Amino acid sequence: MGLIDFGARAAPPASPGKAPQAAVSSEEAEARAHFEEGVARFDKQEYREALEAFRRSLWLKKNRNTMGYIASCLKQLGQYDDALEQYEEMRREFPQLPAKIEAMVAADMAELSGLVGTLVVTGDAPVGASLFVDDRLRGRLPLDKPLRVSAGSRAIRVEKEGFAPLTMTVQVKAGKENVAELVARSRKGRLVVSEKHNWVLRVELDGRDVGVTPWQGLVDVGEHKVRLHGFMGVEALAACEAPGAPAEDGAKVASGFEATSVRLYEETRVVLGAEEQDASLRVESTPEGATVRIDARVVGKAPWEGRLPLGQHVIEVSAGGFFSAKQTVQLERRKQREFSVSLERQPDLVAEARAARIRKLGAGLAYGVGVAGLGVFAVAGGLALDKVNELDARCPNKQCPYTEAGNRRTAAALGTAATVGVVAGGLGVAAGTALLLLVRPERGERHAGPSVSAGVGLGGFEVKGMF
Repeated sequence: MGLIDFGARAAPPASPGKAPQAAVSSEEAEARAHFEEGVARFDKQEYREALEAFRRSLWLKKNRNTMGYIASCLKQLGQYDDALEQYEEMRREFPQLPAKIEAMVAADMAELSGLVGTLVVTGDAPVGASLFVDDRLRGRLPLDKPLRVSAGSRAIRVEKEGFAPLTMTVQVKAGKENVAELVARSRKGRLVVSEKHNWVLRVELDGRDVGVTPWQGLVDVGEHKVRLHGFMGVEALAACEAPGAPAEDGAKVASGFEATSVRLYEETRVVLGAEEQDASLRVESTPEGATVRIDARVVGKAPWEGRLPLGQHVIEVSAGGFFSAKQTVQLERRKQREFSVSLERQPDLVAEARAARIRKLGAGLAYGVGVAGLGVFAVAGGLALDKVNELDARCPNKQCPYTEAGNRRTAAALGTAATVGVVAGGLGVAAGTALLLLVRPERGERHAGPSVSAGVGLGGFEVKGMF
């Protein structure tokens, strides 16, 4: 690689077309000193030191020769892409180069063009990240155009504040467009969550408590649900003051769920507004100690007092031996509601059923006695009637001989037995009927009311009843 002589080695840098001045400024003198140092270093092939000296000179005063030497130093250091860019800048600053120098520059640029390729960054390329090639900052992503890079193995590093850097090695081919496809090992994005009043509340991320507002952290790429919840002191809530730490009690406040999408290596901000979410409720019951259910969930025994979310709630109070009471209440912000109920006692169905069974059993026994009594009446009455008819046949004009005295006593005894039987039967039937009237009909029985019919005769007795 040949070197280009850009001017007299000891000549001070001067702008083209201008005559030397008798006196130069201190800035120009300093620029000349750096230029001369650079030339001396260049001649000794100390190209890195020469490059620094030429750059100090160029910073003080733009000069064609200085820019040409910088390009030559970069070429000797293997930074072909930077050398090519330096020549291009030189041409922009000094478009009317002498023909000899222009020819040498054109030849050098043609040689350099065969030593560089272009680089395109794709894949997981974070927007706004810094791109380093061989530890040299080459720009920010996304690139406006393919980046010119010297051929060979190049170390690519992409950095964005708050995230792990992405690194890879690319084999750059001269005269080709080379692609660096970045792949992130940790697929994270940054999520920042705050409350619009600057309240300090708990942050619930995808059902997990992750901290308090303002909160930020790295989360997996994709969809997430965020909610704020906690407590605020009543005084702070009324004044809309921002506490310095989360409150442990007070008015319950919360926000709704916010769905947000987090993208790779990007920061997503979520601002949520929390509102007071509960009101006070007191539940009292007669008798005390009744079970209190709110929205079908047991919360305690009456009297009970607590805080609930705003809106409608179903309150149910129940106790053993009493009918339960249920009511829907509407809870409003900063208002206390009271719910008082007197429960109605339930009938003792077991005791009533037992008493009904006893009454039915008694009625059955009474009817049994009545049937038995009427049976005695029927039999004894029939026998007594037979004896009376026999005596009437044997005793004309009601005058019976002494020998019929036994039959007369038998007829009298049978008559007495029949009388006793009919009285007992009547009492039994009456008692059974009275007991049946006291028994409640079973659920589902169909009846038009109680009715009883009875028939009595010498040959038998029949009783029918419907209740």
